[in-house]
Amino acid sequence: MIKKLRILLLLSLLTANPLFTKELPDLFEVMISADQYTNTNDGLNKAFNRLIFKLSGSRERKNLWKLGNINKIDFVSSYSMENIDDQDYLSVKFNIDSFVSLLRANRIPLIGFNRPVILLLLKIDSGESSPSYISANSSDHFFGSMLSDILQDIADERGVYIELPTFDLEDQNLLGQTDVLFSPQQHIKNKFYNDFFLSVEIMRVGVNQWAINGDIKSSSTLRQKEVLDYLAQETHAFLDQLLFVEPLKEGMAGDKIVISVKGLETYEDFELMNSELNKVFAIKSKDFNFFDRSYIDYNVQLFQTTDSLLKELKGSTRFLIKSFDKNLSKLELEYLN
Repeated sequence: MIKKLRILLLLSLLTANPLFTKELPDLFEVMISADQYTNTNDGLNKAFNRLIFKLSGSRERKNLWKLGNINKIDFVSSYSMENIDDQDYLSVKFNIDSFVSLLRANRIPLIGFNRPVILLLLKIDSGESSPSYISANSSDHFFGSMLSDILQDIADERGVYIELPTFDLEDQNLLGQTDVLFSPQQHIKNKFYNDFFLSVEIMRVGVNQWAINGDIKSSSTLRQKEVLDYLAQETHAFLDQLLFVEPLKEGMAGDKIVISVKGLETYEDFELMNSELNKVFAIKSKDFNFFDRSYIDYNVQLFQTTDSLLKELKGSTRFLIKSFDKNLSKLELEYLN
């Protein structure tokens, strides 16, 4: 299953089609439920650690070890208690500039504000009635009633969007038909906003025995209470690969490349484009190399590898990656105005 997902991710990075990522406005805010910390200081420290996971895209503990001796509370801008659905949370906001500087100083890769949308099509076959698909507002099935909360927790922790489709009457009729020429997966993938699409089927195969097939597979049968834990585990594994950025080797400097941006029609386009490039975490510095009426070239110094830049720009709603010449170290972008 993991090998298949690697191929899917590679194909996505090599295509030049624009993605449908969304900007994550609360990227530097972390919510910790009251049952996950013992006191305020403990909660602030755990919020700091969770933000490291969210910003770096990695759950590896070595990033935390690099920062073991710092006073984590120094990077907190504010915190407060919030009550959501009768559950108390510690809401912590961190200072963007100081936190980004900290990660860069310790050579920890960063992912930008634009984050991917993962759409999950989940089919349940209990063997007691016709198979059904779980929607975003499902509440009449054991899996449907709990899955949304689990996916939201993972999405908040990793800083991505994980969504279930909301079916209208047409979708329900189409998904309920038995036409072998109709592909539910293709229909949902084409209709709903997504960057990565996962199709999963959960089937009852015996008394309290379930199997998972599709883009996520179980190697053996699972008990009902194990199914959601397994789905959560494999979703995290998928995100580990999706968000991973290869860190620089010790002593190595970031890559130098030329970025050529086309599609500029007015001076306002240039100003907006330049402002968008300034928000890209992967770029350390840039200088004008060549300027024409419709495009501009920059000499760019990166903090990390070109791969980190490509992943971040893949999440941009303003830039379309047209090509990357590895031999010339030249990246061609189109500005989407």
